[in-house]
Amino acid sequence: MLFDDSFSNKTLAYRNVNLKKANRTAFDFMSSDYQSDLENYKERVNSLYNNGKGAISKAKRNKLLLAQSKLPEGFIDRDLRNSQYIAKKAKQLLFEVFSAVLSTSGSITGKLREDWDLINVMKELNMPKYKALGLTEIEVRKNNKKVEVIKDWSKRNDHRHHAMDALTVAFTTHNHIQYLNNLNARNDERLEMHKVISNIQNKITHKNEDGKRRFIKPMPSFRKEAKVHIEQILVSFKNKNKVVTNNINKSKLKGKDNYHKKLQLTPRGQLHKETVYGKNKRQQEKPTKISKRFTIDQAQFIINVPQRKSVLSHLKKYDNKNEIAFDTKTLKKDPLLYNNEPLKEVLCFEEIYTIRKDINSDNFKDEKALNKVVDLKTRQILLDRLREHNNKPKEAFSDLEKKPIWLNESKGISIKRVTITGVSNAEPLHYKKDHLGQDIFNASGSNIPADFVSTGNNHHVAIYKDKDDKLQEKVVSFYEAVIRVNQDLPVIDKSYNLDLGWQFLFTMKQNEMFVFSSDGFNPNEVDLMDENNFSLISPNLYRVQKIATKNYMFRHHLETTVEENKTLKDLAYINVRSTEPLRGVVKLRINHIGEIVQIGEY
Repeated sequence: MLFDDSFSNKTLAYRNVNLKKANRTAFDFMSSDYQSDLENYKERVNSLYNNGKGAISKAKRNKLLLAQSKLPEGFIDRDLRNSQYIAKKAKQLLFEVFSAVLSTSGSITGKLREDWDLINVMKELNMPKYKALGLTEIEVRKNNKKVEVIKDWSKRNDHRHHAMDALTVAFTTHNHIQYLNNLNARNDERLEMHKVISNIQNKITHKNEDGKRRFIKPMPSFRKEAKVHIEQILVSFKNKNKVVTNNINKSKLKGKDNYHKKLQLTPRGQLHKETVYGKNKRQQEKPTKISKRFTIDQAQFIINVPQRKSVLSHLKKYDNKNEIAFDTKTLKKDPLLYNNEPLKEVLCFEEIYTIRKDINSDNFKDEKALNKVVDLKTRQILLDRLREHNNKPKEAFSDLEKKPIWLNESKGISIKRVTITGVSNAEPLHYKKDHLGQDIFNASGSNIPADFVSTGNNHHVAIYKDKDDKLQEKVVSFYEAVIRVNQDLPVIDKSYNLDLGWQFLFTMKQNEMFVFSSDGFNPNEVDLMDENNFSLISPNLYRVQKIATKNYMFRHHLETTVEENKTLKDLAYINVRSTEPLRGVVKLRINHIGEIVQIGEY
């Protein structure tokens, strides 16, 4: 098939518009980039729906006019259908193991929970810790009865509500289901089921003090026993430990019937984010203090050349080991001098990673976003434009074809895209090559990196103890972990800085479990393997939610949400912003049925 130039140009134009729209809704795209045409857009969409020819459906019309802020976040119909399918499939699989499988409903389970007095167990288990933080209130109910409740709390905030449902289902019998499904038969003398249902009623129900018919509890102390066992539950989470998996890739050999097989290591996750950055450098705003953390790489960026030579010369005397060269004791014996004065701080360049961004209200919502623009003159022009429109980005940065932002109006140069600073840390994706595809090297003989990417999630943080008994960290990205595996190195470097007297203690990976100390509880003084102590461990057990440099977020193992509500700090989550609070924590390994199977690093 042949295509003319007009077809190719239209295709390219459509593609460019789609790229510009990105992941915004059509309504947000129009209201941001083509605000003056927004009303026309609405009219066109409605006319396509109202013309009676079925050009677009009502659902399509609603989606085209839907803003991102109004997208549904709750349980949608598709989720409900998926849940129904999962239940149906689960029943099918169970029939392969068991001869009889009977499904029940939430209404039946709810009725049994109520009659067996299990409704408020979850609330009672959570009440003490919320009450201690002042997060409870008194509600006045029927007959002026006062009840203490937890503010804005639901049983679904606690993972153990699944165990409560499972416990109820475990004691549900065929009689319970048959009785509840055929309640109407009790009062219908014409039905044969009447006698059967009446017999079941006499067997599994009784009338309480109020004269209401309730289901008989499975055992006299059912509520008490349920509360004890639920209090001892330790929730298990799947650890994200794997870095790569072995896969066999097959490729058919040309002109042959057989295949070439190759064992390939495949990363178990995204190596890096999609955005590719460039690299530049700029002068730091403040001088950098020369200390044990001042590395040889930083020394190469000292702006003052004589100072740079002095620092590099001092480092060379100590084999370029900054921890020794710039140690306080070393500098007392062998001071770093410049112009016969001790050199304590230097002004350096800093490397920055940059990216080009279109000027629109999504990329630049406020002055804070504009402060990332690298070119100072361009930044000021954009700030002035935003202030002219009363800090309303949709008015300031829309319809740039009709209302251009001039960099030089006399020469017809307008601003449509700008270079901004990106991430603070990135890894090179490629290295520069010449026209023959050969590597290009710098003056020191190293490859010249190009095209930088953010490595995304961290794989783990390794915690060490240095020679001064202080806790130190080493953050390892997933990208770096994959490289270590490909080089046949252990993912966790337990010998890191061993020559400096560092001792490896433990690692923290996402979803790994740790027990913290609290008032009256020290995990190092308790037999953590004893199931009788699980109720003591549970209030102090946290999983690693996310990790970054000197910033570790732990979420309580019973919490179902990951919200950072400050009123629940140190209860629902712990945010550790240095290594020292990790002293004394104990790492645990919990299997899939909630048993502690190992203590310490594994």
